Amino acid sequence: MEIFEFEIPSHTTRREWAVYVIIATCKETNIKTLYVGKVGDNRAGCNPIISRIGNHFSHNKIHSQMRTKIVHPTKYDYRVLYSTFGEYIEENHLDFRDKVNELERKLNTYIQENIKTSKNITFLNPYKGVGVSKKKESERFVLLTEEERNSLKNLAKRAVDI
Repeated sequence: MEIFEFEIPSHTTRREWAVYVIIATCKETNIKTLYVGKVGDNRAGCNPIISRIGNHFSHNKIHSQMRTKIVHPTKYDYRVLYSTFGEYIEENHLDFRDKVNELERKLNTYIQENIKTSKNITFLNPYKGVGVSKKKESERFVLLTEEERNSLKNLAKRAVDI
């Protein structure tokens, strides 16, 4: 029998709008697999990031994207990078839902730009962006500030450079 330990930092228990990248590194090949997600999106309520990340490894197939998309999840080590964009307030949920969806799309796009030349990174859920009208793109563009875009670019670069 082994005794294991890991820490859960307090910031991971906050109820905030967030986007994240899970970096799964295969212990045998060192190939990295990336997944981009968000917290506080389409439904009422917002769980802390630690809860959302835990769901990725659940045996419930509805929530467990990492477990179901990686063939042997126990052969990987995982690292999570995330950025928060404000406290989740129930009354403002609908106002921020579109924004967090756009944050996720942008982060996903920036990750794709950063991994173009990488040979040892795969991406589980690339955003395709097909069928989006110019009008819709313009509406989405104004949802984010330049500071938020830069934060996402930095997050994407850091995730790919790990």
